[in-house]
Amino acid sequence: MVKAEMGNTGKIKIGIVQFRADNDAPGENLEKITSYIESLVEENVDLVLLPEMFNSGYGTDEATISNASEMPEETVEVLSALAAYNDIAVVGGIVNKTNGGFFNSTVIMLPYLEPIYYNKTHLFRDEKKVFTPGSEFKTFEFSGIQFGVLMCYEIGFPEISRKLCKQGAEVLLVPFAFGRERKLIFETATRARSIENGCFVVASSQCGTNKTMNFVGGSRIISPSGEIIVDCGGAEGFASAEIDIRLVKKYRFGESRDSHGYFSNFRDDLYR
Repeated sequence: MVKAEMGNTGKIKIGIVQFRADNDAPGENLEKITSYIESLVEENVDLVLLPEMFNSGYGTDEATISNASEMPEETVEVLSALAAYNDIAVVGGIVNKTNGGFFNSTVIMLPYLEPIYYNKTHLFRDEKKVFTPGSEFKTFEFSGIQFGVLMCYEIGFPEISRKLCKQGAEVLLVPFAFGRERKLIFETATRARSIENGCFVVASSQCGTNKTMNFVGGSRIISPSGEIIVDCGGAEGFASAEIDIRLVKKYRFGESRDSHGYFSNFRDDLYR
């Protein structure tokens, strides 16, 4: 777990970005994202979440992967400057090339710190032909709050979210490039993960269409009760909301009114 020490007020304002990333214009994607982040800074956000493969456009074709492999250094440099200058965290999906191969990754950029990477562990369809699966899950601390990261398809594996939350995550950050034909899965699974773990789920998705996909959009912030606090619908844009992390304790451990107390009644002895 990585830590960034800041004051903990129990509240944090989170921004989400939803847009169509053009596979043929990675430079324009980065410019557009920079503009969105600057707009969210004007709304005094503390953390911004961006979609999966936001700088290159989503895809597994040779041209997309080639473009994506040339972008990490410039992308991280831009995100690092935005994070440091504005004293915010920026989290988003990029392709990362290392000696171990190509990874479908999420980069976590905290002010004045080196980038942290989460490599998608569960790959979907043609991703398996291109990317190397990651081998570990990732949590980090920012502004006194614990975050966990998973990506897109992984929302359908309840075990990932539960493991992250058992490791202390109070907010799950999920970059998406999710197909519209699976809209029901997206809408159901994002809410289910928040309810069953008593946590906030923050989803940032691509929207519109590219060469091969029609994206669901629907970027959202969901409370531990399963209530959708904000939803971006199907259009490009951004949204933000202040969340009160104290609600996590209420819904994880309380058993009054609408709180479900799943963590206080979880039978660890049955799952060993």
